[in-house]
Amino acid sequence: MDFAVELQKLIDAEEIPLIDPFVELARAQAGVLESINKAGSGISLQVEELYDIVKEADDGAKEVKSAAKRERLLLDSIIALSDLLDSMLQYTQHTGAAHIDVISAKMEDTLSICGMERVGSPGQILDPRIHTVSSAEDSSAPFESVTRVLESGYLYNGIVVRKATVIVSRGSETA
Repeated sequence: MDFAVELQKLIDAEEIPLIDPFVELARAQAGVLESINKAGSGISLQVEELYDIVKEADDGAKEVKSAAKRERLLLDSIIALSDLLDSMLQYTQHTGAAHIDVISAKMEDTLSICGMERVGSPGQILDPRIHTVSSAEDSSAPFESVTRVLESGYLYNGIVVRKATVIVSRGSETA
């Protein structure tokens, strides 16, 4: 049996389809390109979704920063008013204006309701977390205890907003 003759008979009978390698290569290439295009469009959608998520996060961060700035401005304003009241109280202690004491007490209540706490008072032991030392003086008070408060400090929900500026004791010269 002659193989070439039999093959030719099959080809002539068209029982074996002729395969053109270049046509098959082109088909395979087209299939790969179609798969790549589908994957690329899926990736593009994912990139767009990721961009939207990042943009939302950025907008949220800006909103939080803005709220924090407004909160800080409010706290600074409250502190400035409280300082002004302290100055008025010190001035009027000599003139006997009792109504200022009432206003001061109401201010302290308001600060407390807002989550603010005044820190720094004579007799406290120096705490660098809440006190800034302006100077030290000879005193019969214990060493490094607050003798005078130059400017009150404030905590907001336990966080230091401003440290108290104080004068502390060196202790007595005889000690």
